[in-house]
Amino acid sequence: MTDFVTGKDVKIVASIDSDPLLQARIAKMLGADILEIRLDLLEIKEAVQAKKLFDLLDKQGGLSRIATNRVHFEGGNWQGQEGQRITLLEDLIPYVDMIDIERKSTDCLRNRLVEEAKSQGTKVIMSSHFFESTPPLKEMVAILNECTDKGADIAKLAVMPQKPEDILELFHAALQAKGEVCVIAMGELGRHSRVVACRYGSLLTYGCVEKPVAPGQIRIDQLKIALETIV
Repeated sequence: MTDFVTGKDVKIVASIDSDPLLQARIAKMLGADILEIRLDLLEIKEAVQAKKLFDLLDKQGGLSRIATNRVHFEGGNWQGQEGQRITLLEDLIPYVDMIDIERKSTDCLRNRLVEEAKSQGTKVIMSSHFFESTPPLKEMVAILNECTDKGADIAKLAVMPQKPEDILELFHAALQAKGEVCVIAMGELGRHSRVVACRYGSLLTYGCVEKPVAPGQIRIDQLKIALETIV
């Protein structure tokens, strides 16, 4: 189990959304530290599919893994029932280093998943996405703290800034949060946040292998070079 949560150096996460074995190899070559396996974008609906993929990744010397199965309202492409989505993540806990679950997921299912992950020593990212706006500072701090209170090892908050001040507010929220965080300002205006957020306590930054998976994502090698200039 990789202990990257307690480390203070920012880790580069490669979002894997297609041709996973090839993307994983390229991501490692480009300098990624962690693979985010986007089950929803890869159209993986059964645990057996994911386990076969993980076995192949292990054989090619894979990186640490995050399992993400994103719902539509958080920018994902999951097509099934909520219970099925959570159960798939639950079945994959022994095969990954972290799971990503949305703050707004059904309470009882989210809590069950978090408890199971904790019992098996797998870390939890609890995420919130705002694709149209940036909440006020107090609300962002409250969201991050709520995730920590609900069992998150890393509280992840991604927002869409409308003005530069929104990005500064996001960084203030990261500094005021009581737990470990990952904060991202999406889109072109917030693109630089994927590099400099680490200066404000953000532990993870997400990059792409080819096309961006989220607005404003930077290719991994470019992200690594930019980080090396400031970290």
